[in-house]
Amino acid sequence: MDGLWFVAKKLVSRLVFPVGLILGLGLAGGLLRWLRPRSRSGGWLLALAGLLLFLLASPLVSHWLVASLEAQAGDYADPARLAALGVRWVVVLAGGVNPGDLTPGDRLGRHTLKRLLEGLRLWRALPGSTLILSGGAYPPGQPEAEAMAALARDLGAPEEALVLETASWDTEDQARILAARLGREPFALVTSAAHLPRALIMFRAHGAHPQPAPADFQARKLEWNYELVMPTAAALAGSEAASYEYVGLTWLRLRGALGLFPAKAAAP
Repeated sequence: MDGLWFVAKKLVSRLVFPVGLILGLGLAGGLLRWLRPRSRSGGWLLALAGLLLFLLASPLVSHWLVASLEAQAGDYADPARLAALGVRWVVVLAGGVNPGDLTPGDRLGRHTLKRLLEGLRLWRALPGSTLILSGGAYPPGQPEAEAMAALARDLGAPEEALVLETASWDTEDQARILAARLGREPFALVTSAAHLPRALIMFRAHGAHPQPAPADFQARKLEWNYELVMPTAAALAGSEAASYEYVGLTWLRLRGALGLFPAKAAAP
């Protein structure tokens, strides 16, 4: 992927996600109040920013947004079903790593760690299968696939069972590269449950045959208590991540409607 296009896409997309949207509304409202103190427009924009912040930082709203995505991913993959389909590849998509001089376990971000552990579970349950770890890095960082491989080796995966894909920068890169490598062979696609619907569309659009293998569930059960309406930073982060997926799904469906995919994408 072209570096400038990648950076531009990330910067522009942030404007429509919760934090960027709330910040933009707040700045616009404050500017209007300063330039036109008698106008009510600035006050309305500030109130709207505050309301959005309260709602999206609410654990109840965040849970609903994430759970709606995870429901599309289905349940954990059944190794017996995968074996019956002839699956011999377990593909794990990276989801971020932490910088610094860290142990292999601390090196992986929480999403990547949970994805890798689920990938290892399926690999062990499928004798003779191969674990494909997918994730590159923005120069000059270490590819995320290499960070996953370090922990996989520590957890007992032999070198001959690992294949690393280190050229991708995002999910569409991963879909394009791995679809070319795996062709029409079925494989288990391991990623976070909220990310899986979008990943399935991309892989299928490139002609691949992924079998859903969700991991890293965040909203499988809702425990009712008074804290569900108390705004938290964690809930806002969940709403932000879910919004990223919803925007991505909308963009993919628009591209599909316009015929901009390399192949017809099946719905997850």
